[in-house]
Amino acid sequence: MAQVTGRVFITVAGKRLASKEGAKLMYGGLSREAVVADTGVVGYSEKTEVPGVECTIAHTADVKLADFRAMTAATISFDTDTGASFVLNGAWCGNALELEKGEVKLTFGALDCKEV
Repeated sequence: MAQVTGRVFITVAGKRLASKEGAKLMYGGLSREAVVADTGVVGYSEKTEVPGVECTIAHTADVKLADFRAMTAATISFDTDTGASFVLNGAWCGNALELEKGEVKLTFGALDCKEV
């Protein structure tokens, strides 16, 4: 029986994050949406989706929120416990950061995402 991904390990700009359960990788690329007319489905349209990562990290004394806000061209590694790894290049921190109950939610966008 094959193992299913359960844990992920996120590294941003060379530093491993203390990410909590529920991190998400958006691979990016094209998404397709059906186009419907009065006569039925006539085809599809394409839209480019931004690659990225969403995660929540534990806030500790060594976590500097300003470092995340300043990121505009970082490299992110998203590694799974099943051995699959993804690298996002040219990444930026996209959300306004909030510290609440010892946690910070992070959203990163990137220029591309590649499975390595």
